[in-house]
Amino acid sequence: MTHDIHIIGGGLAGSEAAWQLAQRGFKVRLSEMRGSGETTPAHQTDGLAELVCSNSFRS
Repeated sequence: MTHDIHIIGGGLAGSEAAWQLAQRGFKVRLSEMRGSGETTPAHQTDGLAELVCSNSFRS
C-alpha cells in the first residue's frame, strides 16, 4: 500500500495531523518510535482512540 503522507511521531500533534489528513482523503502512515508492537483495546476501536502520554507509564 502506498501512502500520500508519512507522519513521524504519534504524539498529540502527529495524531491530530494524521486524523485531519485522513478525513480529507489522504492515505496517511503514522509512525511512533515508542511503540511496543503490541495492540491494546485502544488500538482496536473504529474511532479515534484516547491519546495517552507514554511518559506517564515510566517509573
